[in-house]
Amino acid sequence: MLDLGVALDLIRDTLTFRPGTTELLRLGGNALRLAFWVLLAAGLSEAVGESVVLFVNRVSPRRFVISLLISAVIFAVTYLFFALSVYLVARYALDRQVAFSFVAGIVALGQAPRLFGLFVFLPYLGLPVSVALWAWSIAATVLGVAEGLRLAPLEALLAVALGALLLITMQRTVGRPLLLLARLVRRQAAGVRLVTDARGLRELIDADPDAGLAPPKPPRRTRERTRRSGGGQR
Repeated sequence: MLDLGVALDLIRDTLTFRPGTTELLRLGGNALRLAFWVLLAAGLSEAVGESVVLFVNRVSPRRFVISLLISAVIFAVTYLFFALSVYLVARYALDRQVAFSFVAGIVALGQAPRLFGLFVFLPYLGLPVSVALWAWSIAATVLGVAEGLRLAPLEALLAVALGALLLITMQRTVGRPLLLLARLVRRQAAGVRLVTDARGLRELIDADPDAGLAPPKPPRRTRERTRRSGGGQR
């Protein structure tokens, strides 16, 4: 197992774009396992950041936790398919003889900026934070692909862009059943029909607000006095 200090250094170097992060991944073993744990943790952090939807839909605590874990797994699987797309482009378009596990490790570790995905929960700042983390992770992935596969920066950018395009094409064709399955699993985990659009969420809050969202009730004594005074006026 990697020493904690080495693991933290690897994550820090990825976040700060320092060269040399792919050399440990090339050795495989614990470094690759760390990369995949980073990917899962990033998915969980993003799920926490977007959990306001689960709160508003009043998902039970147990199902709330299950939904977060399932979202993290779906996030990780999605990026492994993205890694496969990048690998195919590098292998057959750019003629790079590399192992898929190595490319998957680069893509997985490149999602380290998404460890801060929980901050998407912040009011008003959620969208800018999400866009910034996405751009940060893309930059880390491109630099990792360039270093690990010994490509020029433009070639690495091309590999990542074509990989993303290939993934989108797969999602809209042969991968459509998998997307439907992922939605079904999310719905089953939540236990309720999830409302995700902004208008629907507002209507859900207005229709039955939680205790913290509902207007405060007057104290009991005040209500009794009001009732008595009303009776006296009659």
